Amino acid sequence: MIKYDDIWIPLHKGLSTYTGIQVIQAEGIGKQPAYPFFSIKKTTIAQGVGQPVQKISGTTARIEQDFESVLSITCNASVIEDAEDYTQKARAYFLGRGHIELSDENITVVDVLNATNRDVFLTVDYERRCGFDLRLRVRGQESFETDVIEKITIN
Repeated sequence: MIKYDDIWIPLHKGLSTYTGIQVIQAEGIGKQPAYPFFSIKKTTIAQGVGQPVQKISGTTARIEQDFESVLSITCNASVIEDAEDYTQKARAYFLGRGHIELSDENITVVDVLNATNRDVFLTVDYERRCGFDLRLRVRGQESFETDVIEKITIN
């Protein structure tokens, strides 16, 4: 089983430390932080990759499968220059240092897609946004106890 925090905590910590700005979950409740900041939304939670593998050791069975998640990472800012600059810095993180840091947490960076403009019109002005999608892969594992047939009698 893949727990939300197993991905969120290393991702949040690495991105906020590297860029020096706050990282929040997109579309959450609560007060919006001061500009600039990153918002992250999981657009694909867990898509299975390949076939599940079952391993049995004694009475314990374990199923493993790789899963991919797609995250939308957006820099929200009051000026376009900040949104673009921080977005490029975030992309550089995932292509370089973040690739290594996340792999230490058993998270693989599969792809860092192109940055695009994601501006949003507010009431009389725009919230400047730039962002990109990030594909990550993790291995899910689930263990459970199985029944063991110790003896079979055939008449």
